[in-house]
Amino acid sequence: MTPSRPQFVTLCGRIFRDTDSSYFPRATYRGRTIYFCTESCLGAFLADTEAFYKAHRNSEKTKGPIKKEEHESME
Repeated sequence: MTPSRPQFVTLCGRIFRDTDSSYFPRATYRGRTIYFCTESCLGAFLADTEAFYKAHRNSEKTKGPIKKEEHESME
C-alpha cells in the first residue's frame, strides 16, 4: 500500500489532494490557518472577514467532525 499524500480543505469546502498547500493563499483567523482557492477569495475575506466567514463556514461541516477544543476556538 502506498502512503497517501496530505490533503487540505479550503474554507469554501474544496478538497485538494496531492497538492502542496504552500502555493495557496491563506490567512489566520481565530487561531486557525484558513486556506482559499484563489487570491480573490482571500481579498474578499480580508475586506469583510466576519461576513465572508459566516457565508462559507457551513462548508466546514463537510470536512468531518470538529474536535471540541477546535470548535470552542472558532467561537
